[in-house]
Amino acid sequence: MDNYRQRKQRGYIENNELLAYKEKSIEELTALFSSDNAVERTVAARLLPLNCDTTNILLHALVNEPALYTRLAITEKLESGDSKTAQQMIPFLAVIGKNQHRTPIAPSKKKSFPLPRDLIARSLGRMNPAIFPTLLESVTELPLEKLSELIDAIGYMAFYHQNLATAENYQALLQMKDTYRQEPLIQWKLLICFSAFPQSEELLLMEEQFTAEAQRSLNLLAAKKD
Repeated sequence: MDNYRQRKQRGYIENNELLAYKEKSIEELTALFSSDNAVERTVAARLLPLNCDTTNILLHALVNEPALYTRLAITEKLESGDSKTAQQMIPFLAVIGKNQHRTPIAPSKKKSFPLPRDLIARSLGRMNPAIFPTLLESVTELPLEKLSELIDAIGYMAFYHQNLATAENYQALLQMKDTYRQEPLIQWKLLICFSAFPQSEELLLMEEQFTAEAQRSLNLLAAKKD
């Protein structure tokens, strides 16, 4: 099977293929998520307008969507949303896929902030930085498995939007570190997150449990200064 046919089976579409569906109603587009044809499911994701109801539809479709390009289309649509969209996405942290961290691992060898493994965390981290307060406000409301993924989104967004790496936001993360001091996974995730916050250098230098991860964050902070 040639590459193009394989891509079509995985939901790939060209922009001109959307034209035949432009006049379909929201109800008709929503119905396409039940299609056996991945291309039609991608069409639905690309053309649905984003509001509270359609965000819910997109999220539930994403949970079980197997086709790569359809998943990409859904996440790209969600990433175009605002704080209300983010609020709907947060409960889906740690729900989609099984690639999330369960325990701390060796530090990444990449010279950038690690791309979140959790699909929703990845999308939250790529959204408009105006949603950052929504992410921070959710910290106190989540069970550990979701909080772990949310920290990745917070760190990813702050790393690539340095205006978010404020003393106030850092203090909020420090409070979280103290609250969950008995949770190794949360402590480890926060050390990764702190690579976005220059205020964390002294704390990272004092780290005793995850020294390799702390050193990696220090290296990233140093690289940003150069």
